[in-house]
Amino acid sequence: MFNIRESWIKIGCFLTGYNYFILKNCSEVSKKSVKKYTAAMIIMCLLWGIIGYSFANRYLHASASTSMACSLVFIIVIIQIERQIIMQTHKNNYLQIFRGVIAVMMAIIGSIIIDQIIFKDDIELEKEQFINNKIEIIYPSRASIRQKQIDQLKNQLNDKNKQRVALNAEIQNNPVINTTTTQSSPVPVTYSETDTVTGKMITRTQYVNKATIGRSQIPNPNIALIAPLDSQINSLQRMILSQGDSLSNLRSSIERTLKEKTGFLDELNIMFSLLGKSVPALVVYLIWFFLLLGLEFFILMNKRHEKATDYDAMIAHQMDMHVKKLNLLSGR
Repeated sequence: MFNIRESWIKIGCFLTGYNYFILKNCSEVSKKSVKKYTAAMIIMCLLWGIIGYSFANRYLHASASTSMACSLVFIIVIIQIERQIIMQTHKNNYLQIFRGVIAVMMAIIGSIIIDQIIFKDDIELEKEQFINNKIEIIYPSRASIRQKQIDQLKNQLNDKNKQRVALNAEIQNNPVINTTTTQSSPVPVTYSETDTVTGKMITRTQYVNKATIGRSQIPNPNIALIAPLDSQINSLQRMILSQGDSLSNLRSSIERTLKEKTGFLDELNIMFSLLGKSVPALVVYLIWFFLLLGLEFFILMNKRHEKATDYDAMIAHQMDMHVKKLNLLSGR
């Protein structure tokens, strides 16, 4: 038959690390102690589960399943930390001091994350002003760089336009160019002379190079430079338009980037700014801080000042019996 009371004790043993089979033979005092620790552990697990889920979802931009996994990790870590105190069999002041330091740190972190959830809308309003202040710092330098790039492109465009005007003027003045070609070719020349030996007339032929001069007109070669120059001018005009659009949309682009990239530290600064300006917000933060700190210290102080129960006595007795058995086996 299902027994709710025993099931609750089993859950408590699972969370606190107590041995159920030993505890079920102990007195009600030991069982009440487990129930007390279980209640505190469940409250802490719920709170830190919410904190872990919110942290992953808000700042790591995780999906719902990943945020649930992160929440589970937070819960497991909390359980293991609390077990260090609950399962302590001998009082250790150094361990308890160290656990106290961890408790303060956890309370600070937990209250910060919870307050960021509670003051989400207020933080969003503060974030608008925070982002505007950042834009006023970032925008002038980036706008100056873009404007310099536009000015450089405009100077290049002016140079290209001047080149085109000069080429057009030169082409209009000289649409064609006169060219002269000189070609030499051998021409036969016949002449007669008296042979000095025989005294007879001899006809001889000799080839002489004769130059032929040709004149023609060709289109001005600068005409071929107009098309690539126009292409460069069009390209520069497109780049100027693109840079101009980029400059006009620069402020909204910076704002969009800052909104997408606002991280945990930025929101932390915003929240502290909000706490410094709003007393009610500071009061709520302190309430959550002391609540989490109280829960952290509840288990610590309860364990420190708790009297040993019969469960502790049974654990100690069990250890003594094992030690005696070992001594007998070793022949001592």
